[in-house]
Amino acid sequence: MIKAVIFDVDGVLLDSFEANFNFFRELMPMAGYKEPTREEYTPLFFSPMIGVIRALAGNASEEEVQRIFEMGKSHRVIYRYDSIGTPAGMAETVLALSKQYRLGIVTSRIKGYLFGYPQLKELKDCFETAVYFEDTTRHKPHPEPLLLATEKLKVKPAEAVYIGDAESDRQAAEAAGMHFIYYSNRAGAGTAGAGEFTDLPGLITRLG
Repeated sequence: MIKAVIFDVDGVLLDSFEANFNFFRELMPMAGYKEPTREEYTPLFFSPMIGVIRALAGNASEEEVQRIFEMGKSHRVIYRYDSIGTPAGMAETVLALSKQYRLGIVTSRIKGYLFGYPQLKELKDCFETAVYFEDTTRHKPHPEPLLLATEKLKVKPAEAVYIGDAESDRQAAEAAGMHFIYYSNRAGAGTAGAGEFTDLPGLITRLG
């Protein structure tokens, strides 16, 4: 029986590709590196900020990667909230699910910003917990973030479903012993697949 639904953020709750891409287009030149192209950034979209920096900085030392990471956290680059979209029916679906399941978030984003976004601000009370990049020492595809979320939600991993849009999300859910639903507007595959946010309640019911 499914008791909890846990969401990824980028590519799931938020259509944030353009906002994230523009952030790194400004951050890397500010740090002394060339501006990434869309082709360079696209395969990095699913990575945490420090992973993107590590890839874009090439052979930079870990100390240098940390320097750029701290620069990215410092608000010196303005993150463009107005270029973030949300999937059709996202807010209504989250509200409906919150009346039936315990909801949580597992994201590679850093703390302190997520529910400041206008697109999620009104939904904050729907989520009982959120696990951020800093909350664990190991990150997806390792199951540690998902296991921490189920611990906080007081459910067994087998009683939870993770909704993500990347292979690392599927691997983390599988390793944690959780159900997984692949959600994306793009073509993809998973244990179950949803091309529309409004498909999710039905898929979750079937898993349960």
